Amino acid sequence: MVRYADDIVFCFQFEDDARKFYKALQERLAKFGLELSEEKSKIIKFGRFAGKEAGKFDFLGFTVVTGKSKNGNYTVKCHTSEKKLKSKRNKARNWIRENMHTPIGMLIGKLNLKLRVHYNYYGLSHNYKKMFGFYRYVRYELFKALKRRSNDSKMNWDKFDKIMVHQPLLTPKITVPLW
Repeated sequence: MVRYADDIVFCFQFEDDARKFYKALQERLAKFGLELSEEKSKIIKFGRFAGKEAGKFDFLGFTVVTGKSKNGNYTVKCHTSEKKLKSKRNKARNWIRENMHTPIGMLIGKLNLKLRVHYNYYGLSHNYKKMFGFYRYVRYELFKALKRRSNDSKMNWDKFDKIMVHQPLLTPKITVPLW
């Protein structure tokens, strides 16, 4: 059992054990007038022996999938869930637009704080591609905002790159190597 607040994942070796537990859990919750959400509760095949039938599930902002490591061994991979990534992108874009008239140094400094929080939470093994995609998105949105705030639109990629040399955005890194 893996639990955090109201999110729980139960793992079983055999499918019939999982089905018995699921039924018993529904009966136990019914005694207290509670019920499981049918959209969020499911039994999936997962693990080393699930093969091509292996499912995936979202847990705490991550999509958990099975995969192979660089040397071909079985591993569990955690990627940023698409739902959370979309939400984070929208928040970042809106924040940059709301603060685009802040001086560049302060704007990038505050943005780096937000990026650091994102990288520390989502910086798990096998998640670098998703984090780098988020970094590229934020960088592009920052460029658009700086271009928009200039009345004569003199901002171009060369000028933006020079700004990035002096005030760089934090690049993603794996902060929690799981395996």
